[in-house]
Amino acid sequence: MSYLPKFTRPFFWDVDFASLDTEADYYFIIERLLEHSDDKSFFWLLNNYSDGHLKEVIKNSRSLSHKTGYFWKSYFGLKEGELKCLQPPFHRAASRSWNE
Repeated sequence: MSYLPKFTRPFFWDVDFASLDTEADYYFIIERLLEHSDDKSFFWLLNNYSDGHLKEVIKNSRSLSHKTGYFWKSYFGLKEGELKCLQPPFHRAASRSWNE
């Protein structure tokens, strides 16, 4: 089990920090640090996870903000349609309401 460095603790305020495993919890850790981090934590993230792991989270997370999504879209040269965080929410996808 690999643990997160202590300087990342402020970004995991809502979970049991000591129980986070950098391998088993990679998706959650990457998602959180992509959205909330400082320079030191950001560079730790880039140095400790592969581009493949980063792209997996960037493409599949609906929790990332548009701002974060557009940054990583540009960084990795991805297409907007590949990122779920840049897609409209399901509840807005249909233009018709139940009353029509």
